[in-house]
Amino acid sequence: MQAPASFRFASARSANRLVAGVPAAARLGRAWGAAFPGVPLILMLGDSGPLDPVTHAEIKRLAPGVVVAIGADAAHEPSLPGELLPGADDIAAMLAGAMPVPPPPADPIAALDQAGRGIIRATAKPGDGIVSRHLNRPVSQAVSTLLLRWAWIRPGHATVLTALVALLMLACLLTGTIAGLIAGAVLFQAASVVDGIDGEIARATFRTSASGAAWDSGVDAATNLGFLAGVIANLWLRGEAGTATIGLVGLGTLALGMGLLGLHARARGEPLHFDGAKQMLATRETALTRWLRYLTMRDFYCLFLAAMIAAGLTTAALIIFALAAAGWLVTVFALLWRARASA
Repeated sequence: MQAPASFRFASARSANRLVAGVPAAARLGRAWGAAFPGVPLILMLGDSGPLDPVTHAEIKRLAPGVVVAIGADAAHEPSLPGELLPGADDIAAMLAGAMPVPPPPADPIAALDQAGRGIIRATAKPGDGIVSRHLNRPVSQAVSTLLLRWAWIRPGHATVLTALVALLMLACLLTGTIAGLIAGAVLFQAASVVDGIDGEIARATFRTSASGAAWDSGVDAATNLGFLAGVIANLWLRGEAGTATIGLVGLGTLALGMGLLGLHARARGEPLHFDGAKQMLATRETALTRWLRYLTMRDFYCLFLAAMIAAGLTTAALIIFALAAAGWLVTVFALLWRARASA
């Protein structure tokens, strides 16, 4: 068993403080449990205050085999600064003498806040598109930071928020007015931004799940189809049947491709999602397929369609969309045929 060691928090307040939605002591418990399974976690609290019930519950969730003991001052050396939230590898290295033990931070709360910002930044996905990386993600992460100040926030709350934005978008489009069309386009882009929040909360709080990913993907698909259907309805209500027909062709093409990808995922026993083409392209990525992937990702076409429609270029936007959807459908057919042949 590992020799006794402890983590010192300046106070119970810092040990209980939410860091990106999880109490600091619970994050530490998870790292300790990964580094030394079955070894008690000894915490020294500068003010001898108690751990909150939320903190105990989160330790049980994240490190179910770890028993927490509150130690006395000057006991259980070495004492590591808890507010720095070292990871499992750093904890093992410090206790093995391979890494020096850092001094406690001068401002414990500021140190925890800095750690929280780093955790939220790390929730970005390597596969983020250009628009998501430089526009959507900074905004969604700022919102995630605000939401994670409450311990009861879950990824599902953010998924519901995305659905509500999508419903408001559809309501605007169905007014059959130009103002409603522009408002719906802006809300479509807003839904693209809000869509990142549930994944960020899930990754920051260790709550990722296949069912959550499936719900997120389903809301995304419904939002995409709902936007296009709403735009078509808006145009039809305003007597622009020709432009509406172009949009209807693009919508049908998109729906067919999404359906094929959904059936492919179901046949493979995977959660329902509509990123299959992107994933299959990434397996043999070249400079061309990389840019094709960027240009067909949701973050790009949401911003493109919103900007074009807001600029009064709805017909041009739908023509480009219909052509792009046709090319995307051909790509989906080719990739699924290749996957079937290789299987």
